[in-house]
Amino acid sequence: MTRKGIGWILAFALLVLLFTYETPDRSSWTAWSLPLAGTVIAIDAGHGGKDGGATSASGDVVEKDVTLAISMYLRDFLQQSGAFVIMTREEDKDLASPEADAKRKRKSEDIRNRVKLVNDSAPDFLISIHVNSIPSQKWSGAQTFYSPTFKKSEEMAYLIQDEIKRVIGNTKRVPSKTNSVFLIREVTAPAVLVEVGFVSNTDEAKRLQSVDYQKAMANAIYQGILRQYAGEKVPVTP
Repeated sequence: MTRKGIGWILAFALLVLLFTYETPDRSSWTAWSLPLAGTVIAIDAGHGGKDGGATSASGDVVEKDVTLAISMYLRDFLQQSGAFVIMTREEDKDLASPEADAKRKRKSEDIRNRVKLVNDSAPDFLISIHVNSIPSQKWSGAQTFYSPTFKKSEEMAYLIQDEIKRVIGNTKRVPSKTNSVFLIREVTAPAVLVEVGFVSNTDEAKRLQSVDYQKAMANAIYQGILRQYAGEKVPVTP
């Protein structure tokens, strides 16, 4: 057979291959490259607006700024993995009405509106970001809290705390069960609250203000979420 004849045969075979080849299921591509595709996650950046939250002794590190920064980095990580993210806030504001001027009334209205926003959005999970503060400078390190309403809350709290230990290395604490945090108790989805550090500790307050630290904390939370949605089994209380 001539070279020309062989060439025609190869060309024909290539055309047959192109028209009969079945592309892989796109859903398998999505599952591999976007592990959180189809997942709805709510992020609550604690405080905001008139409610600054905890403040460092120097006054230059304010809880509402730290929580928003970490929440925005976490949002970006989650979206890059295919999650649909709902934010309770994306700017320096709270969720109370302008008429709610009394401090106690404003705080109550703000937190109830956060619960309503989350419940109306029906996410698969809620992560609330806060900063800790006590009178003593002795304490530092992050801790994750969960409501016992959902087993998934405890599982997520364990994995996030474990990743904070691995990525940040600033704590030996274990997740803590609580019924006293209104937001994570009242939402109708599994939820955890992450206290990302103590602004009352001078050294930690400086770290909380650092972009690198904020991104690292967001990444630790993100990695914990990935582990949970990958189906990792964790030790939980009976």
